[in-house]
Amino acid sequence: MTNGDGVEIGLVDLFDGGVRRDPAFMATFARTAEQLGFSGIWVPEHLMFFDHYESAYPYPNHPSADDPDKLESHNKTVGDKAQVEAAEDQGLLDVQQTAAELCAATTRLRVGASVMILPVRNMRTLHRELQSLAELTGGRFDLGVGVGWSSEEVTACESDFRTRGRRCTDYLADLAGGWGSAVSGVDRPAPRTLIAGHSPAALKRAASVGTGWYPYNLTISEFTEHHATYTRLLEDNGRDRADQHAVAGVRYTGDLAGLRQFVDRYAEAGADGVNISLRLGDDDYAETMAEVSDILGLAR
Repeated sequence: MTNGDGVEIGLVDLFDGGVRRDPAFMATFARTAEQLGFSGIWVPEHLMFFDHYESAYPYPNHPSADDPDKLESHNKTVGDKAQVEAAEDQGLLDVQQTAAELCAATTRLRVGASVMILPVRNMRTLHRELQSLAELTGGRFDLGVGVGWSSEEVTACESDFRTRGRRCTDYLADLAGGWGSAVSGVDRPAPRTLIAGHSPAALKRAASVGTGWYPYNLTISEFTEHHATYTRLLEDNGRDRADQHAVAGVRYTGDLAGLRQFVDRYAEAGADGVNISLRLGDDDYAETMAEVSDILGLAR
């Protein structure tokens, strides 16, 4: 479902397989989100975490709840480098298996990768996995993809960090061209594929081989500027913006009462969807979801 302005509202949250967030919790979490009118749950991916990063986390700031044209900082720094927001013993369940679990507990809710690190994947294997997932979820999986920001993580996967952008573009073209050939008898359409990032390379990638764009933590002015570039690049590639899906991902830490105006600003700037990271608590997530749903007019 959407809010009153037709904008899809998703929740970004993580599942780590811990005692508190076991499969029973995941199922109840997903059903609650569906019943309250959220369009989807978007699941982050990291294949591994490190005690120390030389790589700087690229999203240490998020738009202010009071004025989304200004940025606030929420990540710790080591030296002058921002660090990823993660617990000391952080782990994450596999994105695709998590998606299958969440979709099995629901009937309408979509589940997305926020985002899959595509350049470290084996494309023959991924083809088969994604076609299987399309069948198991009834076509409710959205594939958010990025090149990865952590050289430590990419290198640990025995992949070349320097050439990851080119591989990502090639893999996306390969995925689109080879869809339908990996699993005999499966005739689901390819997943909606949203390209993360707002660099010139990411925007070109989204406009040429993606079916959507998924920037994260941009201010309203930044989103407006990059959305205009994205639209122009789509036209240059002979593609129609109406056939694409642009989602603004944002970390929101302010008073929930201001969320409606916050979301409306991104919709006015051209977003088809807004994915909100609230870092929902294990004990009070249902109450928070209900309040957000009421403020945004989701459950109708």
